[in-house]
Amino acid sequence: MSTKLFVLGVTMMKHLFTLTAIAIGCAFWACDNGTAALPEYKGSDQPSNTRQIIPVDYTAGRTMNALLGRGINLGNAWESEGSDDNGWGNPIRDKDFAIIKAAGFNSVRIPVRWDQDADKTTHTVNANRLQGVIEDINLAIANGLAVVVNFHHYNDLNCAGGGGSRWNYETQKQEKCLYNAAKFQEEKTHFLGMWNHVASTLNAFPDNMVVLEILNEPSIPYDTIVDQLMNDAYTVIRAAAPGKTIMFESYHMAKFGDLPSLHLPADGNIIFSGHFYQPYTYTHQGHGYDCRGDAAKVIVAPDSMKYYNQQALRLYPDINGVDHVPLNMGEFGVAGGDAGQYTCGKEGPSNEGKAEWAMKTAQAAIANGISFHYWGFGKTGGFDAYDVDAEAWFPGFPDALIK
Repeated sequence: MSTKLFVLGVTMMKHLFTLTAIAIGCAFWACDNGTAALPEYKGSDQPSNTRQIIPVDYTAGRTMNALLGRGINLGNAWESEGSDDNGWGNPIRDKDFAIIKAAGFNSVRIPVRWDQDADKTTHTVNANRLQGVIEDINLAIANGLAVVVNFHHYNDLNCAGGGGSRWNYETQKQEKCLYNAAKFQEEKTHFLGMWNHVASTLNAFPDNMVVLEILNEPSIPYDTIVDQLMNDAYTVIRAAAPGKTIMFESYHMAKFGDLPSLHLPADGNIIFSGHFYQPYTYTHQGHGYDCRGDAAKVIVAPDSMKYYNQQALRLYPDINGVDHVPLNMGEFGVAGGDAGQYTCGKEGPSNEGKAEWAMKTAQAAIANGISFHYWGFGKTGGFDAYDVDAEAWFPGFPDALIK
């Protein structure tokens, strides 16, 4: 307990000192509909004629990426709605870390909805939430697991940037979020202030055990806005946590193929993370897609991962002429098998099909030097790899991700 209190306390002066500078410098409810004009959209950058290719020594990022290795998401917990990690009935249990480590995983990813109970004036995150996440990080490290911590489901920021939709209680209709320049700047200032608090606090952990991921799956539909947002947050995080590896994602909900839309800083201690569920018609059956079972199964990961590597090498080469900015597959998975019966019943993907897709996708990532975090460990809408009620892995897991 004394260690946790120390971690919480040592950064308060740093946080208060830098908060003013940040303010200066810098998918589901009704959204403010601003009248500001939309920014001009020009599409993703074409590196051949719009950017200068500068080789960087990515040794630090590459080393951290290797430590992440094969990982799994502890999702539907701290990013759920509520005051703790039990908002969606899937709290992170102390023993989960030992189970994950014993299965052969190297790391965990902990999504966190920091904004829902943060102070909008001081931009400090909720002390109980922060302490709870710290406790889980300590448990992970005690079990030899590296940790990725992010900002997850920041709906106000995404909506103000024109991404997603929200329920309007006045009209009783779901409405598309429209870009609101003033509201977006307000949320961005809050975002940067919260990151200063979180990064300053988590900086007390060893640099080789904690990775800071800027923002999960940005739904803002403008690549230039997301690019600037990522780089502004990077600047704040790097100042607060000089030695931590920082993880970027692109717009379009973190698609690997949108790496060209970003202008990553010339920092060798960064990782680019993409999410991979292709094809959604197979992986997301019962989640907006028809239940077609294994008839919809298509495995494209081997060719895709190879292409992502080639793209990274072209855009962000290492000074050694062989490597490039490290890549991480932050989410991938299939809603199916015994875990997905409530969405599609027996008409969804089979246990065998789910495990095969996961296995070949994981193998393709590892073969191309891409670390990964499967979605997810416990109750995650049918994507579950582990049955927390039966205290057993679902058929095909964890072998599909480990062997």
